[in-house]
Amino acid sequence: MLSASLEFSMPLPNHLLNKMNKSAIKLWGKEVSFTQEISIDHMNPDHHVFEANLGGSAIGYAIISRALGCKIGGCSPKNSEESNFEDFYYLTLVNRNHKIIQVKVLEYTSDHGYEIANKGWLKQFQQGNYFKVGQNIDAISGATISVNSITQGVNSQLEIINQLP
Repeated sequence: MLSASLEFSMPLPNHLLNKMNKSAIKLWGKEVSFTQEISIDHMNPDHHVFEANLGGSAIGYAIISRALGCKIGGCSPKNSEESNFEDFYYLTLVNRNHKIIQVKVLEYTSDHGYEIANKGWLKQFQQGNYFKVGQNIDAISGATISVNSITQGVNSQLEIINQLP
């Protein structure tokens, strides 16, 4: 059961919410607004879901998610301890038909794997409803961890969105 709540163990920083707002305005116009955060799973603070509204009607959703990227010299797929990774945040904007309109990296601080922030590469997520690296998502040499992390994350976002009206 989904309920609206502002209580999360890890609230989003305001600068990420501001970036979400700017991206939504570019897509839907100045009049777009968001409801308070929709609570999905209090035990999983990696996804923050908002309903987008225009003129009092719901037009879609925005999800800001946390994913893991690689630290230079300290990241190995065999060693999956979270301390070996750096967080990055990305935004997915989805229409009322649960189709991805845009995926955008909001904050990527690592020096390794930043190629995933390329707009052309991210457009791949606008073509489908399930993604797998090597099939419908291109791998990026030197960004394996980030590519797999964002791909799995977008799939998780779509599972969440498909639970919503």
